[in-house]
Amino acid sequence: MSAYSVLLGGMRVALQFEIPELEIERRKEAIRRVWQYEEVDHIPVQFQLQLNPFGYSMREEILDRKKQLDLRLYNIERSLSLIPDDYIPTLFINVGCVGISEAFGCKIHWGDNPQQTPGVRGRILKGGDDIRRLTIPDLVHSSSCSEFLSRLDYFLTSTDFKIPASALDNNGITGVAMDLLGTDQFFLLMYEDPEALDILLDRITDAILSFTEETIRVAQGIEHLTSTDFFYLWCPEGRKGHASSDASAMYSPDFFKRFDVPYNSRVYAQYGPGLLHNCGPNPCASVYLDHEMQISGVNLAYRYSKDDLHTFKEPFKRRGIIYLLFDNETPFEALTEYEKVMNVLAPEVIALPVVFISDPEIDVTSLYREFLKVSKEYARRLWK
Repeated sequence: MSAYSVLLGGMRVALQFEIPELEIERRKEAIRRVWQYEEVDHIPVQFQLQLNPFGYSMREEILDRKKQLDLRLYNIERSLSLIPDDYIPTLFINVGCVGISEAFGCKIHWGDNPQQTPGVRGRILKGGDDIRRLTIPDLVHSSSCSEFLSRLDYFLTSTDFKIPASALDNNGITGVAMDLLGTDQFFLLMYEDPEALDILLDRITDAILSFTEETIRVAQGIEHLTSTDFFYLWCPEGRKGHASSDASAMYSPDFFKRFDVPYNSRVYAQYGPGLLHNCGPNPCASVYLDHEMQISGVNLAYRYSKDDLHTFKEPFKRRGIIYLLFDNETPFEALTEYEKVMNVLAPEVIALPVVFISDPEIDVTSLYREFLKVSKEYARRLWK
């Protein structure tokens, strides 16, 4: 039994919970199997409790590691207690998605809303000449990246390395390029100076891979990470590679193959064929599983991807998985929508629902059982 204390209502409150290792291993095996399209009795339902009895704002959580860990531990304890199956404890470390861009020289900007994550202010590169003079920064000692490494060590040592943690949300290789250039200049270089854009993407990739190696060192092994990026759900051994490509929602498969595949492929080659993130829409879905970019699937925001799920049926058939993040729907709306997803994708493609629950009044156990009915039917259609 592990004991932790959190600050609740101005008082230290003891949390005690056990990580049931054999049970967690059984749940991990179900994840391994669905990634391989091997039969399971139900598609794992990924409930993510986001209860906040402390009343912390997003800004407070990002700026204060202890507050963030208190939130994580509280929700882990509640999840282990309330979710009957599938839940695998993890630690999402959130310092924002601006660390790589900040290290290259961007300034961090906080908006007026304390529930928003920080962004970056202004472009720092005006074109090809600036790119060719750009050097790879020392990420380890830049502000956000340094804080992330320190927080990673704090989270893992505080939990005796029993709970895997996420890596830095690095915003994706093309996402960082857009921060440094601005959106208009990024797209202009695709046409007018693609060689300069290649140089920039290559240097950003070098920086991300170098920082990932330092992350693994601090974590004392990649097995203590959920993935090599922000994706905070447990990814199987040998499949920890993760890259984001939200920019690809705005261009064609040809551009994706030209400017995403060569650089993202380096991540997957080093850390295994994990997941690609794009909130959506997905005009490049047909080439996500391009043989040059070895991945196992994608994680998508349902609200931006729901209208093009049908485009995944053929390219992902029996080989690519989809994690659907229901982050703009109530849990009850997500249940209805997940049944629609099953009707669209089964029996060709596996989609795992990622459902966020922040209302303490919701009967989590009963809701899980309702999702389980759908996920059992989904599995039946896949392997009947």
